[in-house]
Amino acid sequence: MNLNKVIRSIFRDWPIKIISLLLAVGIYLVVNYVVLDTRYVEIPLEVIIPPGYEVMSKVPTSVTLKIVGDERYIQLVDPSAINAKADFTFATKGGTLSVPVLLEAQESYIDLNFTLSTAPEIIRLYLATVDVGVE
Repeated sequence: MNLNKVIRSIFRDWPIKIISLLLAVGIYLVVNYVVLDTRYVEIPLEVIIPPGYEVMSKVPTSVTLKIVGDERYIQLVDPSAINAKADFTFATKGGTLSVPVLLEAQESYIDLNFTLSTAPEIIRLYLATVDVGVE
């Protein structure tokens, strides 16, 4: 078989081959990405305030944890093994400050195939400096 016949056989019926390829890619994407499941769990939020500051706004006590992944994996997640923190220790002056919610999970969850996020993702607080009276 010479090179000319090989090239002709590759390009023969090319519309059908392209449609078949697109259909195969579409099926792959549906199987891998559309069958993801979502689980919502309420977990406590630890808010860390630096010394010398006082919170003048409402402090949230919990956040909603969103777990997205294969149903086999997300049902294995123990919400008590995941901690949420909002760390305001970087504050150098009072006012409205925003920090992202940081998630810490046990090492046993690192290799599982799922995604964690929180709602809200950012915590905003109004901090005021505490005046310490000198006697």
